[in-house]
Amino acid sequence: MIRPWILAMDLDGTVWDHLNISGVEPPYTRVNASSIKNRDNVVITLFNEAITFIKWARSNGAITTTLSWNRRDYVEEALETFGISELFDYNSTDHTPDKDQRLLKLIKTLNGNGVHIPVDRVVYVDDRDIHMEEIKKNVGHIVFINIWKSAKNYRDAMAIVKEKILEPDITSL
Repeated sequence: MIRPWILAMDLDGTVWDHLNISGVEPPYTRVNASSIKNRDNVVITLFNEAITFIKWARSNGAITTTLSWNRRDYVEEALETFGISELFDYNSTDHTPDKDQRLLKLIKTLNGNGVHIPVDRVVYVDDRDIHMEEIKKNVGHIVFINIWKSAKNYRDAMAIVKEKILEPDITSL
């Protein structure tokens, strides 16, 4: 049996190509299976391999959450318009840089619900590392995947999760 773990996903530059969805005013409409646009014709496109990665993680025991520094209402509308909101069990998006506090809140919520996940079973995927100092200081040593840098793609990210999260489960049986 796979023990649960947390997958926290940044969104801008990580799940979709736009670097600041808070600057793209809704409403959004679907362009095609992978893209949406707003009334100013600003197009935002999903990284399909990110969606595959999230689905794979869920099938391997992940409790998934957004962990994005954005306007929550814009993110919720984008996730709905893309048709991917159901991929996330929680939405930890807020228009503040305090990702460490939001991650701590999620861990506390899960603990309160009887789901105890140690910090070393938390995976955070982001295209930037600017939040990691505060996360390490206040949450602890999580598994950080710096997508497009230390992990060149989501195939590399899967390999990291297998090594750090999934394979230790197998060896402990």
